[in-house]
Amino acid sequence: MNQRYVRVLPFLLLAVCLLFTGISLAQCPPNIGFEKGNFDNWECSAGQISSNNGTITLLNSSQINGRHTIIQNNNPAQFDLYGGFPVSCPNGSGYSIQLGNAQVNRQAEQVSYTFTIPPNQNNYSLIYNYAVVFQNPGHQEWEQPKFTANVFDVSGGKYIDCSSFSYAASTNLPGFQQSGVRDSVFFKGWTPVTIKLSGYAGKTIRLEFTTNDCTRGGHFGYAYVDVNENCSSPISGNVQCASDTTQALTAPFGFAGYRWFNSDFSQLLDTSITLRFKPVPPVNSVFAVEVTPYIGQGCIDTVYATIEYSSEVINLKTPNAPIQECISNGVDLTDSLVTAGSTPGLSLSYYTDPLLTNYLATPKQITKSGTYYVKATNTAGCASVKAVVVNISSYPILDLNNPNPAIRPDSVNLYDIITGNTTGIIFTFWKDAQATIPLPDPDAVKKTGTYYIKGTNAGGCSVVLPVTVVVGEPPIVAPNAFSPNGDGVHDVWEVPVLDLYPECSVSIFNRLGQLLYRSTGYTKPWDGKYKGIDQPVGTYYYVIKVSAEMPAVGGSVTIIR
Repeated sequence: MNQRYVRVLPFLLLAVCLLFTGISLAQCPPNIGFEKGNFDNWECSAGQISSNNGTITLLNSSQINGRHTIIQNNNPAQFDLYGGFPVSCPNGSGYSIQLGNAQVNRQAEQVSYTFTIPPNQNNYSLIYNYAVVFQNPGHQEWEQPKFTANVFDVSGGKYIDCSSFSYAASTNLPGFQQSGVRDSVFFKGWTPVTIKLSGYAGKTIRLEFTTNDCTRGGHFGYAYVDVNENCSSPISGNVQCASDTTQALTAPFGFAGYRWFNSDFSQLLDTSITLRFKPVPPVNSVFAVEVTPYIGQGCIDTVYATIEYSSEVINLKTPNAPIQECISNGVDLTDSLVTAGSTPGLSLSYYTDPLLTNYLATPKQITKSGTYYVKATNTAGCASVKAVVVNISSYPILDLNNPNPAIRPDSVNLYDIITGNTTGIIFTFWKDAQATIPLPDPDAVKKTGTYYIKGTNAGGCSVVLPVTVVVGEPPIVAPNAFSPNGDGVHDVWEVPVLDLYPECSVSIFNRLGQLLYRSTGYTKPWDGKYKGIDQPVGTYYYVIKVSAEMPAVGGSVTIIR
């Protein structure tokens, strides 16, 4: 089938997510957002682009994996190789698709969705977000890889000029960056665009997304597509809820200019994308916004919003205190704990700015400190926005060196081996690498072994490092003589350091091998007597065993009188 384009635009890769608006939540076309995890209600086509004139020929097909591919929005997020943006649209949905692939040879792919606009919806629009990555090989314009979003009026048998868009690549396109992976590739991050379909109530419409390689067969293009199934009016925020004290109307995204007016256009109210009220305007008030597209991207149009009222109460709860996390873990804002206690059944989306103009690309894994915004919408269209402060901390840097060996009775002070900048770091000391068994006296370690120092910074991030402590045993050096003569000097055989070994055994023999003295522990040194009788001057022999792990020490001692 032939494809009609408003403007031919070359590109390599393009990612798109789409939001249908203009109908109530219950009337959203089924599986428009691929939330079944499949292509139900979508038509898939595949074919080629002609090398002669750029005509695209497509044949209906079932899903061809690798050319029409379902992508689940998982954590951690997956990122495009060339653009570095997430391959899943950051609108909070569970599924996206990849249209096309990184192969060449003039391939072309299309997905299309046919639906009927409700009879009472003359103000109808389609909002899609796109992130584009393309190769710019420098061919003629019609030869380039391209992406096109067309809207076809099935009832009228023609394409809708102001609602069909193509995207072109060149080195001077606003908002595009050159890929750091490949010089010929340019990309643009997620950007929302609105297709306005006023006056088509009751009409059957077909939405078409098409990608193709270049006509020469050497450059490829593909797209990521996601559809947001939260359908609402073209101007969001028009539902006023019971507890609201402020209200904000947000115009369709992706236009070059905005002008807000009251209902009779007698007063210009604002020129930004959002019109804010405090206090809230009366119910049934009508406001209009004139939207001016970028050159070649549609027609000037006016969209209207009527303030409606809902008695439903929406209660969005988020943490009052900042969420603290370490950089390697990141913060998952989509975790149910973040919004615990909120009204059930809310649709959540995540943004980087309070005006809700920039989607948070990776709400499942935030690794940068900042204030982020959660928008909750209920089935009535009531919305609430809460800020969430995220503090991401790096891990502390510990500068440790193994301590010098010590000899008992000396010990090792583990505090002394911590150097460098320790400001804001709390140190704890442990016997195990998991830091579950505390070390009782880190300032006086008396036993050889591996111990663990844990440093925790103000952000709660910790590092555990091992240190090796060596505490050696002192040598047993016994005196070789003593004089038990009652003069108060060397009257007993004192052996230094034996008080460190309360379980030691000391045995003393005469030259005939007779045991004269034995003790467990050496609390009462030998006084040169045996059974209370002074032993004669001479040489005696001792055996000292301090522990089962250490060899016995033997030698001789002389009694001098």
